[in-house]
Amino acid sequence: MLTDEIWMQRALDLAQLGGGFVVPNPWVGCVVVRDGIMLGEGYHAHYGGPHAEVRAFEGIQDASGSTAYVSLEPCSHTGKTPPCANLLIKHQVQRVVICNLDPNPLVAGQGVAKLQAAGIDVQIGVLSEKGELINRRFFYYHRNQRSYITVKYASSADQFIAHSNGHAQVFSNAISHQLVHRLRAEHQAILVGVNTANADNPSLTTRSWPGNSPLRFVLDPQARMDDNLVLLQDEFPTYIFTYSVTKSVGNKQWIALGSVDYLKTFMTYCQENSIQSILIEGGARTIETFMQEIEVQEIIHIESNEALDSGIAAPHIDESYAKKYSVGSNNSWRIQLGKENLA
Repeated sequence: MLTDEIWMQRALDLAQLGGGFVVPNPWVGCVVVRDGIMLGEGYHAHYGGPHAEVRAFEGIQDASGSTAYVSLEPCSHTGKTPPCANLLIKHQVQRVVICNLDPNPLVAGQGVAKLQAAGIDVQIGVLSEKGELINRRFFYYHRNQRSYITVKYASSADQFIAHSNGHAQVFSNAISHQLVHRLRAEHQAILVGVNTANADNPSLTTRSWPGNSPLRFVLDPQARMDDNLVLLQDEFPTYIFTYSVTKSVGNKQWIALGSVDYLKTFMTYCQENSIQSILIEGGARTIETFMQEIEVQEIIHIESNEALDSGIAAPHIDESYAKKYSVGSNNSWRIQLGKENLA
């Protein structure tokens, strides 16, 4: 008979299928099993849509006596959908195996309590480290009440991020490019500084990977953004954070934060607006300022095997905890999660 770990791994694999579409919700998968036979499975596929448990039980006529493997504690409250704990009770499951408890105060153990009150056997913590990894941004936000910050940058082999005149150089290969767009889809917001916006004219959208585009943030204290940039001319919302300018032009908003504790005020704005995760894509000054003033949870450094010989230096970041992965023939990724690398 297959073990709890194997069925839970299946639930975690399913959960990741919704990764680019469910932000700011967590990634959740569910598998329903009886007598070693899978009766149904499902995952949370898009924000506001049916939860994993609902999709797993679709089409099951009789689930009595079964075991439900869920990668995250079933919800116990009514939000955009009814409580999933009630659904499991209704279907008379005998046992529920949970990877991680949900730190969201709306759940936070209440789902387990409801299941146990109904006489259902509940086991918690199967493959919990893997569950922590895939939902790290959601968990961090709800445990700390502040945004999970990921810094991503690319450099040459000799640690330059652009030419001396500021002109961009493409360091990512085709595979890295796709993975960067996956990162965008997995974060609620993406951020650059005004110098990067003006020099590179980026769109900061998700195009090369399935998933939703993040909210677009630009740090522009002196309101120096070029009016002709894609970020100000396309159909997607853009939020520009200044010292003193406040205005709106269509779905483009300038937000004044004041000049004192500018970055900390920005983080307070994100907290007040429930921004769970932010991907910072540059440039060196913006990244180093965040590293100095704000707690950063994840660092991703993409390195080309080609040298520039001169140019704008890459951010100075201690990557002693990073793990290195080869991506294609000419790229490597160094990934570091906090002080203890869990990648």
